[in-house]
Amino acid sequence: MDSLNPWGSSQVKDYERMRREFGIDPMPRVLEGNLMSERSLIMGQRDFNRVEIAMENGEKFAAMTGLMPSGQMHLGSKAVIDQMIYFQSRGAQIHIAVADLESLATREISLEKGREIALENFLLNYIAMGLKPCNFYFQSSNTYVQKLAFVVSREVTLSEMKGIYGFVDSKRMLELNSPLVQVADILSPQIYDEPMPTIVPVGADQDPHIRLTRDISGRMNMIKVTRKDGKFQFSIGGQGDVKEYVKIIKKIVKTHGLRILKENLAYRTIDTTEEGVNLDAIELHLARDERVLNNYSTIPPSSIILRLETGLHGGKMSKSVPESTVSLNDNPVDVSKKIKKALTGGRESVEEQKKLGGNPYICPVFELYLYHLSRTDKHIREVEETCKSGARLCGNCKSEAAELMSTYLVELKEKRESSRHLIPEYLGNENGMH
Repeated sequence: MDSLNPWGSSQVKDYERMRREFGIDPMPRVLEGNLMSERSLIMGQRDFNRVEIAMENGEKFAAMTGLMPSGQMHLGSKAVIDQMIYFQSRGAQIHIAVADLESLATREISLEKGREIALENFLLNYIAMGLKPCNFYFQSSNTYVQKLAFVVSREVTLSEMKGIYGFVDSKRMLELNSPLVQVADILSPQIYDEPMPTIVPVGADQDPHIRLTRDISGRMNMIKVTRKDGKFQFSIGGQGDVKEYVKIIKKIVKTHGLRILKENLAYRTIDTTEEGVNLDAIELHLARDERVLNNYSTIPPSSIILRLETGLHGGKMSKSVPESTVSLNDNPVDVSKKIKKALTGGRESVEEQKKLGGNPYICPVFELYLYHLSRTDKHIREVEETCKSGARLCGNCKSEAAELMSTYLVELKEKRESSRHLIPEYLGNENGMH
């Protein structure tokens, strides 16, 4: 697994291998009230502890995501917004970027059409799902993000982009530039406010964007701190005068009750005691204090990485494969037909199914229950066990899923229409500034 393709329609086949190869940690605990966490649909995380501490202590933190206005919002996108709504309920500042520039350049969708798609197919669904007013902006009108994308480009090389994304020499510069704009989106809550924990919920295929952003974030800071052999080492980048940066480090040392062990300004380092102090807290304070000298100091963004929902005919659920995808603006009758034609984990005949049972763990229809349709653990266990025992037949299971999904889509449509007047509340800050 050398690279992941954020723009393709392939499913991740081995999450354990992905965790090992890309250094993804398991979730530290189940998030109460978060359905995907409770059902182990979050396959891993990066630095989630920063966000967890902020939530527990009522401290400032942000949640960031984006959308490509090139088609319908589908159930895979819904899973991400479910997470955004959860973090908003826990106190997060919510930031949502509309990648209309990328849509214009790669899909030839005009900015006007992209705006219409973003509002009608996405924002109205977000509101209907329960997202409260937030920082919803369009890249084309956000000059701050455009400027930041230019600045962050100095921190990455072509060879790194090839390594992360598997780009080949024939790729257009546009396709190399697009991830840098996403980096700017992800870092913008910190750049245009102050350094703070920032959680980015992503599907597993989007993890390359997180890795790139975290690398760039670290490079943009002048002061770095590492823990080794029971001590902290602060190092100062660049080649200029270290005097003002040393003042910042000594302020941090005093604030956290540390002691300086060795000061080697020729090598631009200061070693201190560790005293059991939390490294994350040190990094956050450093980034905030460094802001007086460096407009681009941040802490690396955190992420939770979601298992990709399987399309009705296999692969990941993607707007590029509409016959395999359930979109939230679809006609319920059409969706019902799609579900009834879906692949399953059933046997070749009814007799075999009753005798041997089915396999819900390879079944896209079971995933509909797991991600969206079963609101209680009791119901999901019932679907799971009756499938494995052979008591549940695929035809009946599909019919139940189709009915539940149709009911949900009808109710969502009603909420969309009754929410239309609320759109201006989400567009009062389109340039992305606070």
